Amino acid sequence: MSRMLTFDQALCLGCRSCELACAVAHSQTGRLDRAILESVPPRRRVTISATDAGIEAQRCDQCAEPLCVFACKSGALHRDAETGTVHLDESRCLGCYMCLMVCPFGVKLDTGRDRMVRCDVCEDREMPACVAACPTHALGTAEQRAPAARSDFRGHVVIVGSSAAGIAACEAAREFAPGCSITIVTADARPQYSRPLLAYLLSHSIDPRALDWRPLEYLTERLNVRVIAGVRASALAIEARHLELDDGTRLHYDRLIVATGARAVRVETPGHALEGVFTLRDLEDAERIEALLQPGRAAVVLGGGNVGLQTCEAFLARGMSVAAVVGSRHLLSQMVDSEAGRRVGELFARNGLAVRTGSEVIEICGTARVEQIRLNDGEVMPADLVVVGKGIRPNVEWLRGSGVEIGRGVTVDLYGRTNADGVFAAGDCAEVEDPLTGKAAVSGIWPVAYEMGRAAGSTAVGVEHASRGALRMNASRFFDVPIVSIGEVREQRLEGGRAQVLTNRPEVYRKLVHRDGLIAGALLFGDVSGAGVLYRLYRERIHVGGEILDRLDEHTLARSLGPFVHLQEIATCPE
Repeated sequence: MSRMLTFDQALCLGCRSCELACAVAHSQTGRLDRAILESVPPRRRVTISATDAGIEAQRCDQCAEPLCVFACKSGALHRDAETGTVHLDESRCLGCYMCLMVCPFGVKLDTGRDRMVRCDVCEDREMPACVAACPTHALGTAEQRAPAARSDFRGHVVIVGSSAAGIAACEAAREFAPGCSITIVTADARPQYSRPLLAYLLSHSIDPRALDWRPLEYLTERLNVRVIAGVRASALAIEARHLELDDGTRLHYDRLIVATGARAVRVETPGHALEGVFTLRDLEDAERIEALLQPGRAAVVLGGGNVGLQTCEAFLARGMSVAAVVGSRHLLSQMVDSEAGRRVGELFARNGLAVRTGSEVIEICGTARVEQIRLNDGEVMPADLVVVGKGIRPNVEWLRGSGVEIGRGVTVDLYGRTNADGVFAAGDCAEVEDPLTGKAAVSGIWPVAYEMGRAAGSTAVGVEHASRGALRMNASRFFDVPIVSIGEVREQRLEGGRAQVLTNRPEVYRKLVHRDGLIAGALLFGDVSGAGVLYRLYRERIHVGGEILDRLDEHTLARSLGPFVHLQEIATCPE
């Protein structure tokens, strides 16, 4: 059982005693007279806010399906499956804003320490500090049980892949079917590391040990999973329910979950096979790139997406001369609109990046190894190494001819089910419905992969649970400037979409896209406050109404939209 905070709006005076008590309880000294003198002011976890529906206490809801945990790529947030309690290891937090993007109220940024904080309901106290300080008892506590759904499934679940979707499927299968047996097959020799952290590793902003977002012993001991590492799935016999591995091993399964992820797209430009041309998709890529990183060396990154720009920032942090060559008219073309893209380009240029938009590499030149690149306009640029960041391609070739339906990725429904009995798929190797377009799409985003994996893992063992499909969202931070993109932010690509710019100042750009009274997209540059509310409205398709959306400005967004997001948990597993 987990403890959660309750709030009675009718009893609240708005005195903010809870905020003060919360801040002091989470200070270094635990005393008011000393806390106010601390060099880093303590950050409150509970906030009293005025909304159009009255006073509200913004706090963690201890969700049964905590989206903040799904979004966390560093392993700082983790949910105890037995008690349902979400724990935050602040030492592992990267301040990447992913959890802030998906949580409407419970997660907050601690600017003084450059990390996130969340309400822990004062686990080490008999009574939470905010509850003890509330003079009218508007705040209280209640016990919340972990999901009661259980399955008597005792068969063998084989999961292929050990990134977000694979681990999530493993966690869900074990949680809902304690009696089943689970085997994870992974091509990775180190099966539990987080791929989104590779650029952090190259910048030397994290220790190599921090790559593991789940400890190996967590899989083998806590979840009682058999791990087969360093081998690949090579063939599937769906009638016999046999999985063939490239070392000759044959595994029988009762349920198979394919979570083989995707690989980086490579360029076919002349010279692409020269030494010094890389992608950045796995740990081996990062290790080979690391060997060439020295101050003053020239690096060229092909592609201006999120991974490409994270790589550029990492190289700049290492003192290198860096250029980005981007075919689109602006950076982050799949994530932001032209105005935000222009701002991102200027931000990188101010920090030393040579940006070439609307350009393509026509040749990678060198003898034994890369020495320079040639662009389509004739410009020649020096290059000691080249990193290609032009998107992903699902790892599904080994399934062709097996009878499993494949489009760009494995075709699945919202539960992760394929057309083959007993076979499920999730994550970057699968395509699922985009709720905005109704068409199948490969998301390629960590939180979506995790949620798809959890849906597939629970459904595979008999507890049906749907994901929300190929949701669009991403959070980035470049040179300490945060960016959040939710849904479709380019209204011209959405039939009937209407755009509304809420803020347009030199350091801040905030924009909404809505259609038929629903939030279809949100773009936040420089100020990401309210991201969690906007994401939940988009994710849950909560009708707000065009008349309210048309009247919004930067001052009324949180007050007007907050009440539409239910404070009690939205995403739940079936009982």
